Parts: sequence; C-alpha cells; structure tokens
Amino acid sequence: MNRYCPKIILTFTLLLCVCTVSLAQYNPRFEQRYETNNKKKNKKQKSPVIVEYTEISPLNYASNPDRGGTELQQPPLFNNRRVVIGGPGKTGIDVSHYQGYISWAEVARDPQVTFVIMKATEASDFVDDRYQFNIREAHRYGLKVGSYHFYRAHIDPELQFRNMMRNIDPQQQDILPVIDVELTNGVSYDLFVSRLERLCEMVTRAYGARPIIYTGRNFFNKYFNNSYWRQYKFWIAAYTTNPPVLNNDHDYIMWQFTEKSRVQGIKGGVDMSRFMFGHTIEDILYYKR
Repeated sequence: MNRYCPKIILTFTLLLCVCTVSLAQYNPRFEQRYETNNKKKNKKQKSPVIVEYTEISPLNYASNPDRGGTELQQPPLFNNRRVVIGGPGKTGIDVSHYQGYISWAEVARDPQVTFVIMKATEASDFVDDRYQFNIREAHRYGLKVGSYHFYRAHIDPELQFRNMMRNIDPQQQDILPVIDVELTNGVSYDLFVSRLERLCEMVTRAYGARPIIYTGRNFFNKYFNNSYWRQYKFWIAAYTTNPPVLNNDHDYIMWQFTEKSRVQGIKGGVDMSRFMFGHTIEDILYYKR
C-alpha cells in the first residue's frame, strides 16, 4: 500500500488543478474575485488630483437670473481659471460687514479693484458695524470709495434719510451715493414708488447730485420701467450668461455679475461689478461741493 501512495497524491493534485480551472471558467463570482486580486497586485499608486476653484468669465455661466422682487440668486460655483471681465480699470467691488475684517492694504494691490462701494446704513437706524473702519482704511490706501444705503419701503423715507446723513459724510465720498433697492417690504406699488422718489429727492438736495440706484434686472423691469427714472444712473445685478437687458433698452452704468469673486485681502467671495456700454469711473465720481 505504501508503494502506491506517491502516485495517488500526484493524481489527486492533478485533479484538483483541473477542478480549479473549471471553476474559474464556469463560476463568474470566482473569476471576478480572481481578477480583482490580480488588479490589486498590479495597481500603481497615483498622485492625488487637486482641483483649484477660481473664477471664470460670467459669459460662460449657466443662465441664473435674479428673482425679481425678493432677493438675488447666487451664481454657480467656479471651476475654471480666472478671467477678469474688462481687466484693470473696468471692475470694482462692494462690501459690508458680511466680509468681516478686510486687509485694505492688500485690496489696494489687487488690479481688479478700481473702486469700492461699502454698506453704511439701512432703514431708519441700522449702521453697518464695519463701515467706519472700512471707509477709513480704504481711503488710507488710496482707493476710490462710495457708500450705500439699503432702502426699506415700509419705513418713512425721511427717517431713512436722517440715518444716512448722520453716518454718511458727503466729504468722505469719492463716489456718488448709492441706494440699494431690492424689496418692497409688502407695501403697494404706488407707496413703494412715492417713498423711494422722496428719498432720492432728499439725497439729491443734500449731495447736489442724484444718487445711483442699485437693483436687480427683474426688479428694475417691474418697478422702474417709466420715464421718470431715466434721470437716474442704474447699477444692475444679474448673474446671467449675458449682460442683462432692461426694458425699453434703458441704459445702466455698472453690471454686478458675481458675488463670488476672489480679491486679495478679503476672505471668501465678494461682489464684483464692471462698467458697461463705454461708461467709466468718471461717470460715478462725486465732486464735493
């Protein structure tokens, strides 16, 4: 019996090999596991891919217009290299307390920043808690600076005007005053318009120049589409594929095309605008009396 033992073992080994090959051919799960193990052995280590998110031209954005009458939509995330629309001398930013601490020395070195418009006041009593610091430091580093008031239609315009004049010193302004108009606050169309007209008239008398009105494209087409407002300069916000078109081909001097731009000295995204239709910074400068 011992004499046949090696032959029996050899025969058994050969049969086991044959069964293994057959199993690989007719059992898909076995075959898949076999291939996976081989891939793991042969797989080469790859370096991680780092994707940097920066700004692209708004002319390449997917259409995403403002929602007229309530608020402005945000543009899509940026995932391509930076393209500055218009280049140096064409673009500027607006800021508020939402940007937190701003290093104005760094902002002043960014070639995108031709001007800065900063939030000062809102309604009848709100004052942006970063305003005084921002305007002082921006002037310190030689930037052209302006201020804006956020209009609330349900509040007496005279009270809003007093808030502006208590906090926005005309002698500190390089740029015309701006009134930010985005909401009706539930008042009727007629009351909304009449109160805004009164506020604009008071500001015009105080400054000796009409204010710039900032609003969204759809909001403009609903509330400003009449001849009275042609005497005012408009700054239009619309995060769209192409520059916004206003009813009756109304002119506007600036287009705010993003609130996600990257600027030296400011953490996170910031609103950026560009001059339109041949307008330049000369069209928004305030010449003090």
